Amino acid sequence: MRRKLYEVKTLEEAKKLAVADFGVKESDLTFTVVNEKKGFLGIGSKIEVEAVIDADGITKGKEYIQTLLDNNGIQGFIEKKVRGNNVEFNIEAGDFNGNLIGKNARNLIALQILVGIVVNNYYEGEELKTVFVDVGGYKRRREKNLENMAVQFGKQVARSKQKIQLDYLNSYERKIIHNKLASWKDVTTFSVGEEPNRFLVIEPKNKKERS
Repeated sequence: MRRKLYEVKTLEEAKKLAVADFGVKESDLTFTVVNEKKGFLGIGSKIEVEAVIDADGITKGKEYIQTLLDNNGIQGFIEKKVRGNNVEFNIEAGDFNGNLIGKNARNLIALQILVGIVVNNYYEGEELKTVFVDVGGYKRRREKNLENMAVQFGKQVARSKQKIQLDYLNSYERKIIHNKLASWKDVTTFSVGEEPNRFLVIEPKNKKERS
C-alpha cells in the first residue's frame, strides 16, 4: 500500500499534492492529519497529513480495460486471475479480438503496458504486480506455436550446422524461443539489431556464443 506524508498549510493542499504524486483519483485516497504545528500567534501554522491509497489496483486495472472497451464500442468479457503477485486479464471480445491484438500483437503489447502502469499505481515495493494481458487466449496459442517452431528450427540448425535468422518477432516472442532453446547443448540463440528491426538468430553452439 502506497503512502506519503505531507507538511502543508491545509488539508486541501495535501489532497492536491497527493493526487498529482500518486496519479490516482482523490476518491482512491484516504487522508489523516497526524500532527499539527502551531506558529507564533497562529502565523506559519502547518499540519502533517498522511495520504494512503485506499483502493485495489487489480480492480482498477480491470475497470481500465472495461473503460477502453466501452469507449470503443466493444462488447467483451474480462476474466481475471491472480496468483500471488502475478495478475492475468484475459479479454474475450469476439469479432473485435483481432483489433485488440493488432499486427504482430502490437496493440496487445501496448495494452499490457498500460494496464500494468494502472495496476501498479496502487502498489510499491514487494506488493508490485506482474501484469499479463491476453485476448481470446492468443498468447497461449502463440506461445505453443513458437515453442514448436523453436524445436523444429533448433533441430534443423543442429543437423545442418547452419544458422537461421528469424524476423518479425517482438521481444516477448523472442524471449519464448530463447527460453525454449536455452538448455540445448548443440545450439544457441541471440538477438541482433535495434527495435523495430531486431531479429533472432539460432546457430550451432560450436560457434562463438552471443547474448
